[in-house]
Amino acid sequence: MNPTDILNPAQRKPSKAYLVNKLRETVFSWREQGYPNVTPTTKRLLQFWFEEDHIIEKNGEKELFEFWFAQREAIETLIYIKEVLKNKNFVDLAREFGSGPMYGYDPSIDIYPNYAFKMATGSGKTFVMAMAIVWAFFNNKFENSEEYPSKYLLIAPNIIVYERLKRDFEENKIFKEFPFIPTEWQDSFDLKVILREDPITTIPEKVLFLTNIQQLEERKKEDELNKILDLKNVQREKISETNRIKEVLTSCPNVMILKDEAHHIYHIEKAWKNVLLKLNENLVKSYGKGIWAELDFTATPKTQTGSLFPWIIVDFTLAEAIEMNIVKRPLKGKLERAREITSSKAHERYRAWIDAGVRRWRDYKKNLEKVGKKPILFVMCENTIAADDVYNYLNSLPDLKNKVLLIHTNLSGEIQKNDLEKARKAAKNIDSDNNPYEAIVSVMMLNEGWDVRNVTVIVGLRSYTSKRKVLPEQVVGRGLRKMFPEIEANKDRGINVLEVIGPKGLIQILEDLEQQEGIELATFDVDKKLNLTTIFVDEKKADKYNITIPILSPRIERKELDLSKINFNKLKKGNFELQNKIYKTKYIAEDMLTKAVVVEKEWALPVPKDSNSVIAYYTHRIIKEIKLPDTTNFPILYPLVKKYVKKRMFKKEVDLEDPRVLFVLSKSESQEFLINLFSEELKKISIKEKEPEIIDRLELKDIKPFVWSRQVYPADKSVLNYQPCSNNLEVEFSKFLDKCKDVKVFLKIPERKIGIFVEYLSTTDVVKQYYPDYVLETTNGEFYFVETKGLVDIDVKRKDERAKRWCKDLTKITGKKWNFIRVDQKLFESHDFKSFGDLIKAHSRRIKNEK
Repeated sequence: MNPTDILNPAQRKPSKAYLVNKLRETVFSWREQGYPNVTPTTKRLLQFWFEEDHIIEKNGEKELFEFWFAQREAIETLIYIKEVLKNKNFVDLAREFGSGPMYGYDPSIDIYPNYAFKMATGSGKTFVMAMAIVWAFFNNKFENSEEYPSKYLLIAPNIIVYERLKRDFEENKIFKEFPFIPTEWQDSFDLKVILREDPITTIPEKVLFLTNIQQLEERKKEDELNKILDLKNVQREKISETNRIKEVLTSCPNVMILKDEAHHIYHIEKAWKNVLLKLNENLVKSYGKGIWAELDFTATPKTQTGSLFPWIIVDFTLAEAIEMNIVKRPLKGKLERAREITSSKAHERYRAWIDAGVRRWRDYKKNLEKVGKKPILFVMCENTIAADDVYNYLNSLPDLKNKVLLIHTNLSGEIQKNDLEKARKAAKNIDSDNNPYEAIVSVMMLNEGWDVRNVTVIVGLRSYTSKRKVLPEQVVGRGLRKMFPEIEANKDRGINVLEVIGPKGLIQILEDLEQQEGIELATFDVDKKLNLTTIFVDEKKADKYNITIPILSPRIERKELDLSKINFNKLKKGNFELQNKIYKTKYIAEDMLTKAVVVEKEWALPVPKDSNSVIAYYTHRIIKEIKLPDTTNFPILYPLVKKYVKKRMFKKEVDLEDPRVLFVLSKSESQEFLINLFSEELKKISIKEKEPEIIDRLELKDIKPFVWSRQVYPADKSVLNYQPCSNNLEVEFSKFLDKCKDVKVFLKIPERKIGIFVEYLSTTDVVKQYYPDYVLETTNGEFYFVETKGLVDIDVKRKDERAKRWCKDLTKITGKKWNFIRVDQKLFESHDFKSFGDLIKAHSRRIKNEK
């Protein structure tokens, strides 16, 4: 499965969360219906996020970006509860959606909405938080400032998570780098971000406060907590002196509170909840409005007793994250005849597993050097004494000398103050090129939000007799994020996998995880050689088989409506006429047994009473048809539609309040006529087409090395050592091109990897991106983009037309001949082509026959 695939509730494993199963079904049905009963602003955001293609810039290269189903379901569920169900509290949701046992909920704290999002590590919780903020922000701005919040408080459980969130949200970075905001609204996004260390002189109207729990609760004894957090109103001129976000909150009614890694806060949940309840009470007294909602985000929303938070509304499991290729595939290491040695020193007692982990790490390091990745070995020990011992052992190995990071924790799993600064730096840089560490040693309970992309091997050193409670998710969670996010996991090639090695005590933890998630982790032999496929430019062939591909600016782009571009007098005139007759209907009632007519009556049909409402309805339908934002375009389009109905729809100018006009407007043929007429006209001016120009050039010989998890073919006529193929058809077509004497050079373009794409207008009138499969040069100096196609989807014709126009533009601009052909699998497999030229001729015959 792909991360964007829609999961049908009937095909998913039932959730153990109290509200989730029925909510899943309801939200799925609501999505299928096209999101009824939401604001136009919300509908535009859902369309922008999940229907339109997005291009982002990453590491200096452009690539396609798509939101995942996990993120989609989370924000959809929040929107459904708040907009369709109208702001339900937990008790209300429990009546409608509750099923199964519920533990540990106190109805007396159900004062304002509190929802939890259970999302597996790596499934995109931060993006959902950003979506929630954008959704609330624009609904507050465009729809109803009373119903939606303009102030947001994002809370991290500790300094490590705070630093990560700061990197994302500082100066609105996340909103600028990723497609959260439709292009036409970007200038309206004036959210101010205030960090925990920023002085506060005034409270902006639209603001995101980012802080960590320590700033709010000071880590004092619980009996002192309420005194410290006594939420008194603070004079505005003193806010900058106190620099305390908690005091500022007393002046922020209708605030949205978002808690990241919320399970970390649970051990002080009672005190923390009391603080929020007191804040809500004071806000209601002062402003008539309290907390808008409290949103908890975590992979493990569990109480100290291990039961799930009852207020979970979304449950995207680790099993689903693995199946949808969102995270690495965890593997259990098999180490035959290994046993614990009787010794007080951890490195001696667990030497077999430590050395196995080091060997696997070395294997990954050797294989990943070509793609510039530095794999990390993560060793988890039972206590700090064992961690010190293992650290000293690893640091004695020549290739790990001075490259091991030791992190000490206290009994709660929090990093000790002496190690905090180096841990903060490491958390920030551990996946970067300039990271000095290649191994990390800590304790099992490390709970500081460490989830590192480059971790490839985890060694868990836990005694079989250990009684300490360890969450299975915490063990594998340290390394679940994919090293190569865009590539699916492949356990046979060691791509995006997480190898977990350890004695029986650790295996017991993994078995607990398998039981909880309903999954079976594959095992691997730690002595088996790693078979990771790396694709790179073969320097011996680089110049001979290089192609320079001009990158053109878009020809098609959406723009805001400019109705001055419409010539009103040239709009197609309607031919409707008024009829001076009374429209009647006949009512007949029959006896169901004898079929005799019992009642027969006739009366006049009703007609709409208000032309404004009818024309407004049509205007909304037109805007929906062309997929433009309703909020900004309705006030512009409505007067034009109204003027048209009055002056050009009928054979003569009409009075809009004439009942005969209203009756004609209510007929289906009138609706179809108006919507089609204006949709076609508006598409012409809402889609801007301009002459492209060269904005860059791509040299195939400059392609950076990358790993590949699918099929490959070692072609001779290409700059790459292997052709990155996705299926058997591409393997066979690569073989064919490699043998063709009239093909000088070719490349199977790695899917979404090197920025060769062209925009096109889909059948649903959304601007999307098309990626061709091949680029090649023939011996006569012509260039081709080739698409190999198995199944023909609804958009294929539009892709073909756009690709042909793309090649015409390239030919015109460069003076070199560029062509496009689509090679259908049926055509390719039905002939034994001897040359590329033969294929072109067969393709031309097919096109002629289709015409």
